[in-house]
Amino acid sequence: MKTRLIIGLLTLAPASMLFGDIIGIDLNSSVSSQQILSGQPTITWRYTASVTQGSASTLSLIPNSYLGPIISLNTGDSVQIHQQNNLMGETTTHFHGLDIPEISDGHPKDAFDSGESYDYEFIVRNRAGTYWYHPHPDMMTGQQVYMGLKGFLIVSDPQEQALDLPRGEFDLPLCIHDADFTNDNVLVYSGANMMGHFGNTQLVNGQPNYNYSAATKAYRLRLLNGSQSRILKLAFDDGTPIIVIGVDGGLLEAPEEYPYLLMGPGERYELWADFSDKTVGDRVILNTLAYDETAGGIGQGDELEIMRFTIDRAEVETLTLPSTLVPMGEVYDVADIQDEKYWPITFEGGMFLLNGAMWDMTDMTATLENERAPGDTLELITMTNHEGNIQFAHPMHFHGRQFQIHSRSMVDPDSIDAYNTVKDGIVDSGWQDTFMIMPNETVQFLVRWSRHPGLFMWHCHNLPHEDMGMMRNFLLSEVSCPADLTHDGVVNISDFLEIIANWDSPFGDVTGDDKTDVADILATIADWGICDAGFRELPRPLAPYKPNNNAPSKPKHTAPSKPSIGK
Repeated sequence: MKTRLIIGLLTLAPASMLFGDIIGIDLNSSVSSQQILSGQPTITWRYTASVTQGSASTLSLIPNSYLGPIISLNTGDSVQIHQQNNLMGETTTHFHGLDIPEISDGHPKDAFDSGESYDYEFIVRNRAGTYWYHPHPDMMTGQQVYMGLKGFLIVSDPQEQALDLPRGEFDLPLCIHDADFTNDNVLVYSGANMMGHFGNTQLVNGQPNYNYSAATKAYRLRLLNGSQSRILKLAFDDGTPIIVIGVDGGLLEAPEEYPYLLMGPGERYELWADFSDKTVGDRVILNTLAYDETAGGIGQGDELEIMRFTIDRAEVETLTLPSTLVPMGEVYDVADIQDEKYWPITFEGGMFLLNGAMWDMTDMTATLENERAPGDTLELITMTNHEGNIQFAHPMHFHGRQFQIHSRSMVDPDSIDAYNTVKDGIVDSGWQDTFMIMPNETVQFLVRWSRHPGLFMWHCHNLPHEDMGMMRNFLLSEVSCPADLTHDGVVNISDFLEIIANWDSPFGDVTGDDKTDVADILATIADWGICDAGFRELPRPLAPYKPNNNAPSKPKHTAPSKPSIGK
């Protein structure tokens, strides 16, 4: 009977490619230079790369930029990245937003020194979306990102490609960041500190006074806030609406219109910007608008020009904004949660703490009881930002899985007026991996944790805060019932159908290899029945993480002295 069932199900599976392409990339991080301002070239740090296997179109360069090459992948691709560190100190690379194994996540414990290399291997199990990559070494993330080590990572899938969205030159990645320069054009960085870092020169894709030559067409703008600390309140000066079509984890179910867009460091948004009603010679300016400083924290809220679009050619536009985009997939229900956690942000002793504790590189077993979970479980996380005598807004990022915002609430009526200057630009729809939590705010989100076991991080993406120690580990154990793809507590025909429906993707994986193939069908047959505590001797106990005993010891986290930049 089981044999006939397997054969019958296999006849339903696609007969073409079983899985995605194999992509090989050599990635180098090194010191370089770039003509950013007039006068002397500026010393920068830069990613360079070459394709060793797969299509040459996997990599593309941003013109006149020192940012890393754009890495373009497809859902299901098997990716192998060999990174060589030619910097003066240790580094790692984190693939921000991707659901990948612990060993390839760029954790600071896996940092490798100057002259050494590291191999990242993973299968892309994310939806189409705008992701990015950047370093993640302990106490040095901010400096390395600031100096130029960041780049877009763009994932495509069949659902997204089936839509009539702008393509080619009209699909435009834009990294917004800022910097300070000396009179000799040397980058100046303030380092880890409570106030953050706010540059006096606005950059887009590494270029000041960014002026994009545009046509009378619709554009897909892929925005990344690559700043250290600045929270943006983006709007077009001529009233062109902010139409959001995508967030951190890909396209929304339908476009959404906002008066402006609030965007914290690390967040990505995709906009539909339609210039088809403009005439040649028009200019459209993208600004960050003023808002109440207490809504973000000291140094936030200045009005600044970010970039300009100069309409220099007339072209006929045939595209129209789609009324629907892509389905959300699984929509989480708070009634289905298997556990919940409370993680406060507090300010104590001049430091911002997460869950009452600081980051400690000397002890990678230091996860609190509420910083552990079995993989693939659905949990409700409540975060608060109202304890201590100082509150800043914090862009919170979680490694290992994307989530859905459940609710927001303010706990202090005195904060409402400041909050009202930013609240209408907060986008909580879709899949998120980074979100803003404002002063005196409580945010709840629903997350189904990754199926990848291991040690992952959550932290503030205001990078000077992160480098001060505003970061924690959380530990995922193995999935307790991996064949229960429909999360109903039973392995049955519905799980078979999930495997067949996801045959050409990682999303029907049962065996833990991020592939959906015959092995998953066989594992589901073997696991048939009710999931219970003794199922396949799982769940396994949440054991402390075992660090590599051969790795060099690292000091307990303390705020570093001001780093020397550009030397």
